[in-house]
Amino acid sequence: MMLTRFHRRRRVFAFADVPIRCFRKSISTLDNSVTIGDLKVDHPPRGNSPHLIPNLPLRLGGFHEVSASLPPCHLSHLRWMMQKDLVLGQDFLLLGTPNLARERRHLMLLYASLLGREIEWISITRDTSEADLKQRKEVSNNGTRYVNQAPVRAALNGRLLILDGLEKAERNVLPTLNNLLENRELPLDDGSMLVSPDVYDTHKMGLSVHPDFRVAALASLSVGESATLDPPLRSRFQARLASAVDVGDMLVDASARSSGKLDTNTLKDLVQMAGEVPNGVSLEAVHDAVQYLERHHQSMVPRAALNAHGINIHGEMIGVGDMLTPIEVDGYESKRGSMPNFVETETTKAVQNLILAGFESGKRAVAVIGPKGCYKSAVARNLAHCLDERCELMSVNPDITARDLLMTRSIDTESGDTTWRETPLSRAARTGKLLILDGIDKLRPDTLTSLALLIEQGLVVLPDGSRFQASDRFRCIAIGHPPTEKSWISPEIRSMFHWIEATPLPSNELRAVLTQMFPALKRKVLNKILSLQENLDEITVDSVAEKESLQLSLRKLKHICRRVEQRPSELGHIVHNTLMTSFLPDWERGIVEKCISRCGIVTKNEKRNPSHDSLNDLLELCKRTPSDPLLVPAPRFEENPGQSIVMRDILEAHSVGEKALLICGYQGVGKNKIVDYLLQQLNCEREYLQLHRDTTVGSLMLTPSVEDGRVVYDDSPLVRAAVKGRILVLDEADKADQHVVALLKGLIEDGQLLLPDGRMLSDGENTGPDIISIHKDFSIWVLTNPAGYPFHGNDLSREMADVFSCHEVPAMDMVSHKRILTSYGDNVHPRVIDNIVKIWETLRVAHQKGTMTYPFSVRESVNVIKHMNEFPGDGIEDAIDNVIAFDRLDKALSNHLNDIFGGHGIHIFSEEYATEKKFGRMEGGISTPKTRASSPKHGKTDPNNAPHVGGNTWAGGTGGSDTAGLGGRGGPYRLDSGHPIHQISDEMKAEVSEEAKKRAKEMAAEALDKKLKELDMGKLDWKRYNKLRNQVEEQITQLKSHLKDLKKRSEERVWMKNQTTGELDESRIVDALAGERDVFKRRGNPNDANDNPLHTDPVTIKLIVDISASMYRFNGYDQRLERLLEATLMMMESMHGDKRFRFHIVGHNGSSAKIPLINPETELDEATQLRVLECMVANTQYTYAGDNTVEAISLAVEEATKGELIIIISDANLERYDITVDDLSPLQAQNVHAHLIFIGSLGDEAADLANCIPNERAQVCSQSSQLPLILKKIVTNALRQ
Repeated sequence: MMLTRFHRRRRVFAFADVPIRCFRKSISTLDNSVTIGDLKVDHPPRGNSPHLIPNLPLRLGGFHEVSASLPPCHLSHLRWMMQKDLVLGQDFLLLGTPNLARERRHLMLLYASLLGREIEWISITRDTSEADLKQRKEVSNNGTRYVNQAPVRAALNGRLLILDGLEKAERNVLPTLNNLLENRELPLDDGSMLVSPDVYDTHKMGLSVHPDFRVAALASLSVGESATLDPPLRSRFQARLASAVDVGDMLVDASARSSGKLDTNTLKDLVQMAGEVPNGVSLEAVHDAVQYLERHHQSMVPRAALNAHGINIHGEMIGVGDMLTPIEVDGYESKRGSMPNFVETETTKAVQNLILAGFESGKRAVAVIGPKGCYKSAVARNLAHCLDERCELMSVNPDITARDLLMTRSIDTESGDTTWRETPLSRAARTGKLLILDGIDKLRPDTLTSLALLIEQGLVVLPDGSRFQASDRFRCIAIGHPPTEKSWISPEIRSMFHWIEATPLPSNELRAVLTQMFPALKRKVLNKILSLQENLDEITVDSVAEKESLQLSLRKLKHICRRVEQRPSELGHIVHNTLMTSFLPDWERGIVEKCISRCGIVTKNEKRNPSHDSLNDLLELCKRTPSDPLLVPAPRFEENPGQSIVMRDILEAHSVGEKALLICGYQGVGKNKIVDYLLQQLNCEREYLQLHRDTTVGSLMLTPSVEDGRVVYDDSPLVRAAVKGRILVLDEADKADQHVVALLKGLIEDGQLLLPDGRMLSDGENTGPDIISIHKDFSIWVLTNPAGYPFHGNDLSREMADVFSCHEVPAMDMVSHKRILTSYGDNVHPRVIDNIVKIWETLRVAHQKGTMTYPFSVRESVNVIKHMNEFPGDGIEDAIDNVIAFDRLDKALSNHLNDIFGGHGIHIFSEEYATEKKFGRMEGGISTPKTRASSPKHGKTDPNNAPHVGGNTWAGGTGGSDTAGLGGRGGPYRLDSGHPIHQISDEMKAEVSEEAKKRAKEMAAEALDKKLKELDMGKLDWKRYNKLRNQVEEQITQLKSHLKDLKKRSEERVWMKNQTTGELDESRIVDALAGERDVFKRRGNPNDANDNPLHTDPVTIKLIVDISASMYRFNGYDQRLERLLEATLMMMESMHGDKRFRFHIVGHNGSSAKIPLINPETELDEATQLRVLECMVANTQYTYAGDNTVEAISLAVEEATKGELIIIISDANLERYDITVDDLSPLQAQNVHAHLIFIGSLGDEAADLANCIPNERAQVCSQSSQLPLILKKIVTNALRQ
């Protein structure tokens, strides 16, 4: 009865403007005619290439079944398409939300299949160019031939041209087709021209466009937006909005196709939940979910089946935890056991069965999504091994285009002709192999959706113009990381895959895996490792990337266990190296160190077991015999205890089979020296690659060149090292884009790497003419600097650390440092060397504390000693000046350096030395005024701002007389125009008359009064403001310096490809040889490049300040109010005028939890800042006693949007109001960065509270000098996420 009622409901539905009676006959064919509803077309077009007509979907056997199963709205869309195509002869466009892209593709192919229309298909992406829309040039027989592309083939043969994804094209590309759409005319690159049939009949010239040619387009638009197509293009299409199928029709259709295994209520619940998804879901996706649930209804609930097919609101997937009972899979029989070194667990077995269940239900592609290093790749490879199937592996990166996914263009080495090579993806589709597509999260969404036709329909349209139906045995396992703040899983992508969530193994399974893999590992040690892993998992952080960098993934655990199995006493040292704790931001390092301590892992004063192999023993164990001695490095190296420890660590990892090492340290600590010396002692041949901004995926693997008109690929150092078994050293790896180095993951973990010329490096069972075997001795040693200011590189350790065995190269200890300096300073007195060592140690401590941003290294101290050794007469001040000259113009930093060097008896910043060096050498030099000092004046303003030296005419000059400027005499006040300063002598200054001096003072006072009136400030106000500002001037400068570096990164230019001018893109060298135009690349601003990860919206920063009565009451006790005012002023000064931030200050006291003080629209001039500070003081003085700290934090977090930074500054006077740590739980919110700073305390209350608040979300500031540094660290650490 239930189904009957739904069928009745179906018959009374009306839609669009088509009467319901039109669909009583629905679809029929009779006497060479096609009828849809009330619309009949006689003699529809019939082409000569049946293979270009799409097949009906597998679930639909013929016209009768189509007619019976389709909902009325779909029949209406089919009628409309036939009306536009065959009756009116108009080009048409199906529009809809991205969620329904699959449904629109299905309808378009269904229409072509029903009408017998031959089709040509183009998946539009940002990389689609004019050559894809007209003709592509090919080199053949030493000449050029033009190959018609899909639009031209469709026009000449009367086919239906389908353009999928109009909205994805870059602007001004699709207008290439405007005239073809309007007048059926198109000039071609080979000199010919497409003309309309009428023009051809009249003139008998050109190439006639077939009258049956039609363009059918598909496009997505979001709810609340109109189509953003170029008006000339938009106006040439007739459009129809294809909305989601009504829930009632969806249930009827699902019932009609159901096999009857689900009861009516279950089917109804499933469809009802699908109908609740905003903007609709594809009917085909619902059918997939129904079929999946029918097969496995005893193992899962309907919601899990929907999640597996991307039908939900929040992006959930099916996982092992969703299984009610173990899932049973038919038709897939394991033919052999697991692959070597793979330990199967209940979780990995369940994930494998979920993958097979997805394939069994008819899906061609299953996406396995999980965090780094959690067995995804291993499970996929093991599944292929168990099924005894040959699999293809394809690792992808952001540089890959839609074309590169299916074919690569190359040159035939014999004939010189351009050819097309299959990729692992197209080869797997053709031959019916299993494909592992690794890294889909790195692809642009438009690139990934270009595979929709293959994944959904099994139709492969290749760039060379050919196409085929994928083998029925073809299956794809796509691997990716979970979405972060900006999800890469777009609504269209969500409908393409069967989604499986891979979660880390539970503790008991981890124990079983590690015990089996490392049987000699002591149980007690393993307990500590697993305890640490659990502690780190419980950390609450602000982003997925941040969380992953602090976790011990399965990969990281294996790196630790592999080494600790041999040396259990060094667990703490190996754990610190693996997590690279020395280079973590302060608060992250604090979290990790607390976790390590709680697990009983010793981290300080570790004693190495004297029975361990010595460095010499390890060298003997790993020594080789070189075949090319010229490739063995020969560095100058002074042996020292500090670097010997690092060398031993590296050799220990190398000796236990670690093939990839990541060696990280600050500049100048000896990374290259250590590596080269080790390779020299090992007699190892080295291949070396220096990476940089312009290093590409292609250049890392091969070097293309043109010889005799042919492209020749020369092996890169990476390929040579892999083939010959050498050690590849990748230097400055952090300077290249992360995805460039990330391609090594496939080589390291999977033992495969596809090269641009079609060959493949492989260490597995694969054989063939294009397979290059990887030598067993091949290793990769990667050198990198830490991430973050002042280094300009990328955070390579966060992206790739789990793939490598990680090794820290610390700053040099004093004993080792002295030994190295002594080897360079035969003529330098030992006391001088000792002093240099002590100074550098002080500099190291200052950097470690964060009071100095630049990490002075041994490289600089060696240069100082070299100078003194060769030129002792210059003195130590002159030698050191060559190192610190970079910082002389930074007043705050110069003062800090002056304190450090002066504390060791070196007065390089003394007045006499600074005058000689600063003005005589670094800046403009000594100036002699050209005129006598007379009467002070402002001077003329130079519109060109040219430098003026020694005169008395222009304002802003230097070393002159009378005018406002710098370095001169007699001027009324200082004025800096940004030019080098020329300084006059004190004697010349003394020549200014007393009368002129008096007049200059009067003018300065007048200018100050004018400025204060502009700011609405009195002299007393100005004095109070300056006094407070001077107390934090150095910290303001430091914070601005950090934020300036972040600004440089956000504005860094990126490579924009497919350009018609610029530098030749080496990845397009074959296209260039064939004569294509868009083969260049150029640097452009991030705003010019879509989806640039460096370009972000303004960051909201909220400063929540405690202006309660206790701040005023106890200020005399610990100056807490003074510290609050200093911190507030520092933040206002640092945020002033910076468009990247939206800055709020909100106060709270006993009367209110929210007292707005400033907002992003507030103009932060000096007067406003002072008024804010005075308002804060007034509140603390006159408010009633009470505390709203908890309410203020909760309100700020509740109102915050994702990614906001909230800084709460308060005293710790909380116990008085019965406020506990649990009350401060909003600090742990994951969508925002929330940090609490205690600046006052009675006794130890603040410290006790801060220690109890998890994840370093609270800190104590007991001195005024500490607060700016704490603020600086919080802001910069939050913004680096």
